[in-house]
Amino acid sequence: MLLARTRPSVRCCLRPSVRPSLHTSLRPSARPYSRAHYDEQLVYKFASQKINPVTVGQLLKYRRLPLSRDNILDSVAYSQAELPVRLAKRVISFHNLPFIVGTNPHIARVYELYYDAFDRLHAFAPITDLDAEWSFTCALERQTQMLADVIPAIAQGFLECKQYMPREGRTAFINDLIRSRIGLRVIGEQHVALSHQFREPHAAADDEPWVGAIHTKLRPARMMEQYASLVQNMCEMHYATAPSYYLDGDVDQTISYIPSHFEYIACELLKNAFRATVDFTAKSDRSSHPPIQITITKGDGYVGVRIRDQGGGISKENMPNVFEYSWSSVMSPSAADDASGSMAAMSLQTNIALQQGVGGPIAGLGFGLPMARLYAGYFGGSLDIVSMEGFGCDVFLKLRSIEGSVEDKKI
Repeated sequence: MLLARTRPSVRCCLRPSVRPSLHTSLRPSARPYSRAHYDEQLVYKFASQKINPVTVGQLLKYRRLPLSRDNILDSVAYSQAELPVRLAKRVISFHNLPFIVGTNPHIARVYELYYDAFDRLHAFAPITDLDAEWSFTCALERQTQMLADVIPAIAQGFLECKQYMPREGRTAFINDLIRSRIGLRVIGEQHVALSHQFREPHAAADDEPWVGAIHTKLRPARMMEQYASLVQNMCEMHYATAPSYYLDGDVDQTISYIPSHFEYIACELLKNAFRATVDFTAKSDRSSHPPIQITITKGDGYVGVRIRDQGGGISKENMPNVFEYSWSSVMSPSAADDASGSMAAMSLQTNIALQQGVGGPIAGLGFGLPMARLYAGYFGGSLDIVSMEGFGCDVFLKLRSIEGSVEDKKI
């Protein structure tokens, strides 16, 4: 089995004796979020500023190691100036929701997390030395982790409040939130990764080059092998059976991409394929599961991935809904009628295990495929589904290589 090696990660909580205090460069006014101390005027001041996009090419300008002190201070200067502005704009977007939606406990909790991230990051004084940079990096990493799993809460909140907002309004808000979230994470994680690489350059393997959070020689076949094995194991844990799979095509092809984005897309698509195959086997009384075929293709500046299953396909009635938020075949009336015994939808525990990598445990809340398409399209790729009802689905994923083909893309 091919296994994707992950970039070594050094957490800010390790070896505190050699790292400065998190409060080294905080002004006295910095404090945990409290509604009693909420500074609306300050939030609007930051939110009124224009976003200063960064291009992918600018993120890749540090591709030549070793990194220098000036490289790190240049990177942190952009992050410190840009992230509070983007976070403030997200806070204001929550203000603009209908009152009854904004007071939903799930949505209100996400709002507080965004405000807390803004409040902590904007409070740093201008950074001019590496000690202050490391303090900011630790705070940034912590806030990035706090915001990592907000989508399940948003999904649950809008599921409970969908009668209070038209579908177009919900879709626009969620699309903006997720696109903004991707940009925040790319900028934040890129600086955190660069800061770690600067301090421990030996952690970067020569045969798997990284530029911050971007892997410049990512092998989609290796990644698909790893995630297919993971999903297969989870499927077997729940159903006590799982289909086999095989890879073919240009399996040695590489691209420059962010592995965590690839992880989310791949796990979501594979999970759907495995679940549909097992469910359709039970319904059709066929003697065994047909294998899932994963094909890798090489294009001009991109890699294509096709996942072919024989899971019965998607009905003509449901096909227009598959990329709609808060819609899921697991929750649809037909799925509810068919769910019996062990062949019901995967358990909550299984879905949580499948989705721990990026975005949290969102399966069954109707956010999986819409988010996968957003992730695919963020760097100029695409995600399409062709269904043959009564047979299965072909899912076509196209990912553009970040290095070279989309370096002018603004984040």
